[in-house]
Amino acid sequence: MQIYIQVKQLGKRKASIEAQKFIIEDSLFTVHDLLYDIVTKQVDKFNHRAIGNIDDEPTLLNYLSLTQIENQSPSGKISFNLDYRQQKQDIQSAFDNVIMAFNDGLFRIFLNDNELSSLEEKIKLQENDKLTFIRLTMLSGRIW
Repeated sequence: MQIYIQVKQLGKRKASIEAQKFIIEDSLFTVHDLLYDIVTKQVDKFNHRAIGNIDDEPTLLNYLSLTQIENQSPSGKISFNLDYRQQKQDIQSAFDNVIMAFNDGLFRIFLNDNELSSLEEKIKLQENDKLTFIRLTMLSGRIW
């Protein structure tokens, strides 16, 4: 089943990441199961990229398109987005971090504009549902 995932940051009008297609296996989850599925797939994708595979298909010569260069230039660094240390991430520790962040309130999850507030909450996903993650950033300092 295909759903759309979008990430936003509180205080910004534009989404950090435009809604991206995401394939899930089943239509009945708890929030805990949904987070595990997302984290597992994202860590696998990261580990796949970390060992030098940008795409699923091997290429003879990696290059950046003009659009990729233009998109990266505002940050001041243009790269192939490879992890040259080739360090793989552990799925369980990544999942533990996500659960801790959710419990600490560092991000909120909305399914079609309805907040998912508990890890044990049952959710029924349907084709083309929109899942939004809102990152809450902590500010430090004083106001005088």
